[in-house]
Amino acid sequence: MNLTSSNNCKGNILIVDDTIANLRLLVNLLRENGYKVRPVTDGNLALEAIEEKHPDLILLDIIMPEKSGYEICQTLKANPKTREIPVIFLSALSEGLDKSKAFQIGGEDYISKPFQVEEVLARVANQLTRRSLQAQLQQKNQLLSQQNSQLQLLLKATQAINSAPNLDTALEKILALVCQTIGWDLGEAWVVNWDKFVLERSRGWYANDPMLEEFHLFSQTLVFRPKEGLPGRIWQTQQPEWIEDISQQQVQVFPRCHLAAAVGLKSAFGVPIIFDNKVLAILMFFSKKTPTPQDRSLELVNAIATQLGSFVQRKQAEAELFAANQKLVLLATLDDLTGVANRRYFNEHLAREWSRLKREKTPLSLILCDVDYFKRYNDYYGHLAGDVTLKHVAQAIKQVLKRPADLVARYGGEEFVILLPNTSMEGALQVGELIRQQVQQLKIPHSQSLVSDYVSLSLGISSLVPSLNESPEVLIKMADEALYAAKRQGRNIAVARQVVLD
Repeated sequence: MNLTSSNNCKGNILIVDDTIANLRLLVNLLRENGYKVRPVTDGNLALEAIEEKHPDLILLDIIMPEKSGYEICQTLKANPKTREIPVIFLSALSEGLDKSKAFQIGGEDYISKPFQVEEVLARVANQLTRRSLQAQLQQKNQLLSQQNSQLQLLLKATQAINSAPNLDTALEKILALVCQTIGWDLGEAWVVNWDKFVLERSRGWYANDPMLEEFHLFSQTLVFRPKEGLPGRIWQTQQPEWIEDISQQQVQVFPRCHLAAAVGLKSAFGVPIIFDNKVLAILMFFSKKTPTPQDRSLELVNAIATQLGSFVQRKQAEAELFAANQKLVLLATLDDLTGVANRRYFNEHLAREWSRLKREKTPLSLILCDVDYFKRYNDYYGHLAGDVTLKHVAQAIKQVLKRPADLVARYGGEEFVILLPNTSMEGALQVGELIRQQVQQLKIPHSQSLVSDYVSLSLGISSLVPSLNESPEVLIKMADEALYAAKRQGRNIAVARQVVLD
């Protein structure tokens, strides 16, 4: 509506009457009272004038050559672009105004001829006031509808972010939501690669258009450094940026400007996702139109970007908490001194493997090993040196074990235990000998040993196929007996005890 187009104009009125005297009278009257008036003398000219510029009000004579006022009114009311323009019919009393028909086809009022000045001005003012109030109401309803859509977008964005398992998924959902709700034709996310210190394309959304697909695919091949292109500038400034007309941008400022113009993109908007005062990603939106940026829409996208920043913060906190919990779990399973599994974890692992191999009817082997003359070592070199030696021995044993299910644990003092699932006695003996040699090759001096100049191990090995009638303790008992046999036979050797169960 054009009522507010000029402070001195009360409204734009089109008068349609084939009687020149009537036209002159109405034009002079209305102009004198502050209205802008366009007079025409027939229906066809009226339709052309309306097409050229919509009036705020039409005064329409009923009886005219070629097209009657009724026909013109019907044409206007059938067109969505003109149906809201109010029409006041003009009719002489002698012409027999059909009031019922006039209102039925969409007329808002009528003025009788001969014209009464007060009546004309009152009815014109009344219709323009109603028109103005109607326009204001429509504008408010449109604003409320827009605000409701934006609130729905914010709600959906919140739900999408909260349900997303990671940032990439959240970005993908947000791009689609924002583009489809606000009316952008293409959206993309640029994520910082901190190793290379560049922005790389992460996710994207675009309307069903092959030309936009070309822009989308080309963009996936690009990277932006700080200050490069719109994403790089936003990364540098940490501020949103709006480009109303991409075609006016230079390549140095907007490297994709030519391709954007070729596929019909005209405007762009970018906003940073910030966490801990660092830009993590950039959201970019493109449109084929050049709309004036609406503060509310831009604020909405900024609010979503802030939510994404909070999402990253929450995910990082969750990751740190998970890592801390994992560390606690790991620490609860490890020996404080040597860093290998502790006895409690060994017992749990033995129980699991026993149950599994009992079902599979495959062998389980166990090695108990003891540092030879370790008490003498401690007494001579000191307990601090003894602790260091135990660490080296534990790591030497660990290096021999190659399979995920194999386990070395500190069993107590200077004693270690090795569990070898799916391993026969022959295989266990080979592993035991490798362990003995690995420790020997550390060449840790042990002047108090009676069997070697260096730290050495005695090993007891047992092996069996788990059965329903026995418990894991029998495997440990036989390995312990084998270990004592190794010590009785001079130490620095491995002794095996095969366990045969009925």
